[in-house]
Amino acid sequence: MRVLHLTSEYPPVIWGGLGTAVGGLTKASAQAGIDIDVLLIRHAGDEMSYGHKISATTSRDQTQRRVLAGNVTCFTLAHENASANAIRLARQLQPDVIHIHPVELWPVAQALHQALGIPIVYTVHSLNLAEYEVGKEPPEILNLWRLQQALIAGATRVIVLTQDEKELLLAACPAVGDRVRIVGNGIEDHEGARRAAQRAKVGRAPLVLYAGRFVDRKGIHELLAAIPGVLRAAPETRFVLAGGYGCGADIERAWLPPALAPYRDQIHFTGWLKPAQVAEWYAQADILVAPSWYEPFGMVILEGMLYGLPIVATNVGGPAEILRDGQTGLLVPAKDSVALADALQRLVTNAPLRCQLGATAATEVRNKWLWPQIVEKMRAVYDEAMGLACISRG
Repeated sequence: MRVLHLTSEYPPVIWGGLGTAVGGLTKASAQAGIDIDVLLIRHAGDEMSYGHKISATTSRDQTQRRVLAGNVTCFTLAHENASANAIRLARQLQPDVIHIHPVELWPVAQALHQALGIPIVYTVHSLNLAEYEVGKEPPEILNLWRLQQALIAGATRVIVLTQDEKELLLAACPAVGDRVRIVGNGIEDHEGARRAAQRAKVGRAPLVLYAGRFVDRKGIHELLAAIPGVLRAAPETRFVLAGGYGCGADIERAWLPPALAPYRDQIHFTGWLKPAQVAEWYAQADILVAPSWYEPFGMVILEGMLYGLPIVATNVGGPAEILRDGQTGLLVPAKDSVALADALQRLVTNAPLRCQLGATAATEVRNKWLWPQIVEKMRAVYDEAMGLACISRG
């Protein structure tokens, strides 16, 4: 079985959870014996990855090739003329399945399917209609929704990350019900996370970590509104908000309300970080907070569990399906800063509870969410898509 992944993010070109997920899936798939090629399609010119410039992408008719660990081959193409170049490359590689990730690359996947008859598997990493209706993203995202509808209708198999996402998808696109499969993301275990999960996390002021993008739907305003109540209950608590575009000082100016000026010394905005730097904060943290309004999956949840962190998250989407309330984390309603503050207060003032939830989370993520288990579910979807392609050709 040979699978060609189409993506606009791939390590080290990572803007968010999509690049992390595609990188983990392809590496684990190759280790499981699936032949994997990655087609990274970028706009020409210098690109940014975690705030650092990387080499310019290829020109319109050139292809850059690099062989990665695990025998994954990554080809980089410029967006311009991408469909013709992808067809030429696919004729050489002869993939059995095209696995597309960002909706923007549907024209390329469609061209491959029309020219070569290769079945298409599409992972809906986020439903653009829900981004608009639930996440309150700007109306411009509805342009992507129209493209996403075409991709969902044209894919051989559609993968969603959670049951909640499946329900949202079928409410909008009921005709594709028999083609939808649920396959979540996974995570890779490593020694640094195991050490952090096993260390004693008592006897010091607790550190609450937020890690992710800085957009309204991630619940940043609710988190900031909850901070005074938490600090009244546990004045030594520290808050670290990791991520966002730009430096920490710029993000602080844009997001920190004047009412939090008295607490400024206990709130730190890191700015954009490299993955290794984010991992350092996970290792130092005592609590992870994920207050999103809309979260299709939430790679951050698996990352926090891997490091043995108790998690306070909103009872939506991925967090609600991954976490067990009161056992591996605490779930609160979305957009409720009072409930968020109450849950954080429970943890910052109760070290034994933090240790109990974190230890259970660390065990559960290793039992249920490591990539090898996810790859086998994905392989079954590829098998279905290949089988249908054989039937249609026959």
